[in-house]
Amino acid sequence: MEKIPLPVGCVTCYFVRHSERIDHIDDTWAQRAQTPYDPPLTNDGHMQAQRTGALIHTLEQNAASSTQRTEYLVLTSPFLRCVQTSEELCRGFHRQHAQMQSSLNTEWQVAVEPGLCEVMSENYFAEPVPDSLIDQRISDIASKKVCGNMAYDTTYTQVKQELPTYPENFQDMMARFVGTLDYTTSKQIDEILAQADGETGVRKVVVMVTHGAGVGSLLWATTRQPGAHTVPYCCLTQAQIVARTSQPLSMFGTTRIPAYQWTVNYRAYSEHPPNL
Repeated sequence: MEKIPLPVGCVTCYFVRHSERIDHIDDTWAQRAQTPYDPPLTNDGHMQAQRTGALIHTLEQNAASSTQRTEYLVLTSPFLRCVQTSEELCRGFHRQHAQMQSSLNTEWQVAVEPGLCEVMSENYFAEPVPDSLIDQRISDIASKKVCGNMAYDTTYTQVKQELPTYPENFQDMMARFVGTLDYTTSKQIDEILAQADGETGVRKVVVMVTHGAGVGSLLWATTRQPGAHTVPYCCLTQAQIVARTSQPLSMFGTTRIPAYQWTVNYRAYSEHPPNL
């Protein structure tokens, strides 16, 4: 397919796996929980995410341009562990900003994206997870029960309005993540073109907070390298858009072949959080 060049760095994505979850260190948690399919983070998990947020700030200091306005959007899986990770990423970013006294924009917005949710595998879930999880999480964020340090982006249109059909196979899961990345990227580029103001312009940064299989799928979409990827808790991948193919938007989500080309500078980087 024809390649359509794009301004280097106009869209940067960070892919983050959620931090350490409580049921992986407490075997009895699920037996006591009302929603055993939706565990929260551990205390160490909260700290992991703050360190990752500080790293994002450091990377952004190197990437941001004085001639561009940078806008930050966090897209999170509706599962609680991802939403809590999102909140701590923002907190770590803000703390690093205060220490460094940088000129970066510190206003982050957040939105729930069901397209980033966990693979709906029978190996993970004994029964389907209710779609009500999506509205519950949006309500939690809107009421500041979680992600109180970010405003909910009410203008964001979800790629998926429901959870994947259960059970979900691996191929469908990969197509879902590739489609979510392609669709989201297209929307960001459309907004850049609509907001372009002389030589100043807009730079879009999207932080996608998801699960292990999701990070692996996003790595495939941006590197086109097959095979298993090691994706530790709160690992970070930085990807910058380079070009897109002439593939129409209507094909997004129906194929595992990504519509964009990316430069990936970090791949599931995890040396910043403590080893747990």
